[in-house]
Amino acid sequence: MDGGGGVDAVDLRRSMAAQRLAFERQIADGRERTKASTSAFSASLLSARSLANHTISHREKLKELKDRLRKLEADLAEALSIQVSKGTKYELTRESISNATATNEQLRTLVIDQRARRDEYRHAIEALEVNSDATGTNNLEEAIMWYKKFLGFQVVGGEGVKFVFSKIDLHNPDIEFFFCIKLNKDRYNLLQCNPSLKDSEELVKDLNCTNDLFKFVRIMRERFQAAAINGTSYCMLSL
Repeated sequence: MDGGGGVDAVDLRRSMAAQRLAFERQIADGRERTKASTSAFSASLLSARSLANHTISHREKLKELKDRLRKLEADLAEALSIQVSKGTKYELTRESISNATATNEQLRTLVIDQRARRDEYRHAIEALEVNSDATGTNNLEEAIMWYKKFLGFQVVGGEGVKFVFSKIDLHNPDIEFFFCIKLNKDRYNLLQCNPSLKDSEELVKDLNCTNDLFKFVRIMRERFQAAAINGTSYCMLSL
């Protein structure tokens, strides 16, 4: 009896030692993931700040061009009034019109470029939120709160994970567009999508092939923007 008990005790100690080694490996792996997530957060935040600085610079240039455009429009109005009484001012008027048209085209191009940079800035922020680890620091939580307040993006837990976007419809920035996905046995399933997108199932198939959640979130947001522009019907649902 005592001899058998000694063998059981040795086996028990070996089993406990093996479990302890497994736990230590899990802890080490968790620390590595946390370190990698922190590095990704810092890099994404630096990228977002850089894009924000570019946006500020373009706003200043946009203001300067608007001032120039207003001056040119004033000059054009003056030239048109002179043309009524003096036909010799025709060339001056035509030149003013040409300058105003060229400046307006430059302004339009700058606005398009600024909007593109704004979208890049938002995408950088979305990447930061989607890829950040759930065990992040208080700084990450504060950043998410900032993005929710000013950029209309939030992630809500529940049966699945709900990604909610506002500030998409320029005419109705408070309207929320969202989709909800759930990971089940290493496969993503789309539980909800508002408004409904005709190619959402294909996008989910691609997500399960690539496992690139950031790309999926970015594309879904772009589809929502297109739906808002095209006037696709949608309804307000509470979270």
